[in-house]
Amino acid sequence: MPQKKAHKLSEELERRLLHGLHLEWSSAKASNPDPRIQTLTPPVFALNDATGTLALWNGSRREISFSRQFLSLHPWDAIREVLLHEMAHQVAHEILGAADQPPHGPSFRLACDLLGANPKASGSYPSLRERLAMGHTSPEDALTQRIQKLFALAQSTNPHESEAALAKARSLMEKHRIDTLETKGPHDEYTTLFLGQPALRHHREYYALANLLTEHYFVRCIWAMACVVEKGKMGRVLEVSGARSHVLTAEYVYHFILKAVDRAWMDLQKEGGQTLGRYRKSDFAEGLVEGFSQTLREDKKKGEMSLLPEWVKDPVLDAYMGRRYPRVTTRTRRVNHVDGQLISKGKEAGRRITLRPGVEKKRAPKGTLLTE
Repeated sequence: MPQKKAHKLSEELERRLLHGLHLEWSSAKASNPDPRIQTLTPPVFALNDATGTLALWNGSRREISFSRQFLSLHPWDAIREVLLHEMAHQVAHEILGAADQPPHGPSFRLACDLLGANPKASGSYPSLRERLAMGHTSPEDALTQRIQKLFALAQSTNPHESEAALAKARSLMEKHRIDTLETKGPHDEYTTLFLGQPALRHHREYYALANLLTEHYFVRCIWAMACVVEKGKMGRVLEVSGARSHVLTAEYVYHFILKAVDRAWMDLQKEGGQTLGRYRKSDFAEGLVEGFSQTLREDKKKGEMSLLPEWVKDPVLDAYMGRRYPRVTTRTRRVNHVDGQLISKGKEAGRRITLRPGVEKKRAPKGTLLTE
C-alpha cells in the first residue's frame, strides 16, 4: 500500500499544534483524581522530523517531542492517544521511580492505568483503520470485516437474503460481546474514537445522537474535553467507546443520520419556499433523531431483525470506561423557544428513515483533521 505524503506544516500551524498539546496535557492532569498526578509539572513540547517514531519522552530534557509526519497525517484523537502514552512515560520516570526499569516496565504500566492511556500507542503502532486498510488484522479485526460484509449483503433487494444477513450480523456482534466478557485481558478488546471534531459548542442534535447511539448500538458515549486546535482553546468532542465492531457501526450510524438530516432539511425548505435559521434546523434534526429512535424501539418490541443487539450490562466495558474516565459528571440542558411543528416534522422524517448498512463503502474518510 503506498504511503501517504505528509503535509508540510507552516510555522503558525506548528505553534497551534504545540499549544494544543500543552492544553491536552494540562487537561489530562487537571481531570485526574490521583494526587500524585497533581504534582506533575509540564514538560517541554517539541516537534521532530522522525518517520519511524510517533512521539518520544526524553527524561533528561523533560521533553515530549512529536513527529511532524505523524501530526500532519492523523486526526486529533490519534494524537491525543499518543500524548497520553508519552505522559505515562513521564509519570513513570518522575513520580513512580522507573529509572532502572525497562521503558514499558511495571511502573509504566501502572502509569497507563492511572492516566487511562494505551500502553501500545508508540513506535509504529497503527490505528484500527490503518490495520484494516493494510490487511494486518487480529482475530477481532477479522470479525469486524466479516460483520461489515454482512452489512453490505443486507442492502440486497431480496428481503430473505437481507434479513438473513442482518440476523447473522447481529449474532456475530452478540457473540463478540460474550467472548469479550469472558476474556482475561479486559482493555485490549475495546477502542475509542472521536465522532466529529472538537468544537467550542455543539448543536442540540449532536446530544440527541449521542443518546441514540448509547441506547441502541451497544456503545458508551462521553462528551470529552479536547483541544480545538484552530481556536487554541479546549472544547468538547463526542467520544464513542466499545467493542471494535460496535464502535465502527456507531460511527457509520452517526454520519448516516447527519447526512439524512441535511437532505431532509433541504427538502423541507424547498417545499416551504423559505430559508430557516440554524436553530430551527436543530429543532427539526432533534425531532428526526427521536423519530428514528422510536422506530428502532418498535423494531425491538416486534422482534424484527436489525442491527440492534439487546442491551445488557457489560462489566468489562464499564471497567474500561472507569479507567479511561475516572471522573464523569452529568448535566441536563434546558432549551427555550423551540418550534414544536418543526420537531414533529422531524419525527415524521426520522420514522421514514431506512438505515442501509454499507459500512465498508460509506464510512467517513479517515484523513487528518488538521488543515491550514
